[in-house]
Amino acid sequence: MNAVRNTKYKIRSLRIVDCCLADYRKVLQQQHELHEKRRLGEIPNTVVIVEHPPVVTLGARQNANRLLLDRDELAKHGIDVVDTRRGGGATAHNPGQLVFYPILHLQELGLGISEYIRELEAIGIELLRELGVHAQRREAFPGLWVLRENSQFEIPNSKFQKIASIGVRVSKGVTYHGMAINIQNDLSIFDLLVPCGLDGVEMTSVLKETGKQHSMRKLKEDLGRLLMKHFSNMAQDSEDRRQKPALSEAEGTEDSSPSSVLRPPSSTRKLPDWLRRPLPAGDVFRHTEKVLSSLGLDTICNNANCPNRGECWSRGTATVLILGNVCTRNCKFCSVATGKPAPPDPAEPARIAEMAKQLNLKYLVITSVNRDDLPDGGAAHFLASINEVRKHCPDMKFEILTPDFRGCQEKALKILQDALPFVFAHNVETVPSLYPAARAGGDYQRSLRLLKTAKEYYGDVVTKSSIMLGLGETDAEVQQVLKDLRSAGCDRVTIGQYLKPSKNSLEVVEYITPARFDFWRQKATELGFSFCLSSPFARSSYFAEQDIAL
Repeated sequence: MNAVRNTKYKIRSLRIVDCCLADYRKVLQQQHELHEKRRLGEIPNTVVIVEHPPVVTLGARQNANRLLLDRDELAKHGIDVVDTRRGGGATAHNPGQLVFYPILHLQELGLGISEYIRELEAIGIELLRELGVHAQRREAFPGLWVLRENSQFEIPNSKFQKIASIGVRVSKGVTYHGMAINIQNDLSIFDLLVPCGLDGVEMTSVLKETGKQHSMRKLKEDLGRLLMKHFSNMAQDSEDRRQKPALSEAEGTEDSSPSSVLRPPSSTRKLPDWLRRPLPAGDVFRHTEKVLSSLGLDTICNNANCPNRGECWSRGTATVLILGNVCTRNCKFCSVATGKPAPPDPAEPARIAEMAKQLNLKYLVITSVNRDDLPDGGAAHFLASINEVRKHCPDMKFEILTPDFRGCQEKALKILQDALPFVFAHNVETVPSLYPAARAGGDYQRSLRLLKTAKEYYGDVVTKSSIMLGLGETDAEVQQVLKDLRSAGCDRVTIGQYLKPSKNSLEVVEYITPARFDFWRQKATELGFSFCLSSPFARSSYFAEQDIAL
């Protein structure tokens, strides 16, 4: 592991180092040395893969470092305790647990910290899927979790079992610490602490879930392959982008091209001032964040990396994402994970009701991922969520933002009829010509048909849709979409700027000016929409509570 001196490595390199079974303190010191060398450009991006003898490590979040035995007692059990500066709280390592520590330069990879953590989670999800374990993310709880069947809603965390822990640190743009995945390690070590400081959490492993043992050597090879897939390709993409010449403003805003393939992306240019927002803060924001986290609820705010999260949470509002955070489709404008979702959680409606009470909400927006695996597309879960909230908050007003219910539109609409009144929203998202590139599995006419049928089924219900600009659409195409929506009986429309939410999403083709959004607001009004929110940060659920009377 000696570095080659005075060599500046190209970022496309990724070195995998297997340390076999190694003492935690020695590997920690090794990480510090590698971190400094990577910062100076003396080594390429590096990932250390290792197993550790029994050890408990404490994170930087002191209130999450909860040991059930003191250090002297742990020492009697032959278990070392090490203070670290990584994120999170107390966790444990022992043989049979697969641990890896990436030493990566995030800026050169084009990643922020949140995106980096999502990449670690994605790698873990893929590896565990290959081993027959369906793991998933949980909003505000880094790591990977396995949903426990037939769980009761008593302690929010008790319905999940944790199978992988993440604790990272980034210093001077370079990462260290990392991720630990329980394969076939002795889980009794976790009985000595409160994992991550979360009450009610039970740890699980691949062995516990499947009953199968695995070759750790083979798993390290598989992990190395996934690391190369994610971070080596990303590095090449980042380097390619850095080597492209910057576009001139005239090149980036040319409006005569009929198709996005003829128009260059804008992501290489500086983000316009009108698309910059302050970091979220304030007591109301923190309270909203705490309530959502404590109840284990997903929001589209986080899962889609919405730029309005800070503002909305600071107002005490959020858009609840039901039916899990794994989508059955792979739309390239969206950052929600794609794969095989878990079954609907019967306790979720009760948690949503509790959230509504704690936040004292008056207006609740509920949306979901696409659930093409369910015979009703998830409509019954929408119904259950609304009815449960109404039991506890009878004056609550609702807006539902639904998928297109492919193959079951009439069935879904009949089920939802029992949840009236609500605002019925479904987004067409973009113009028809961009569906093949942007909206896999979607169909423009199917979306229009859903909005039209909902209007026919529900009579005076308010219907609503949304479209993104900046993906390469033409003015004529946007105008036609607005006309089509009005012909389908759509009452309200939201028009906003597409912003790339993740590294795998479509590039921005054009940043639309605020004046242009004003133009489209005027056009929508002329076409007869009762309400149009048109601005760079407009999203379907942004200020959804405005101008509504149910």
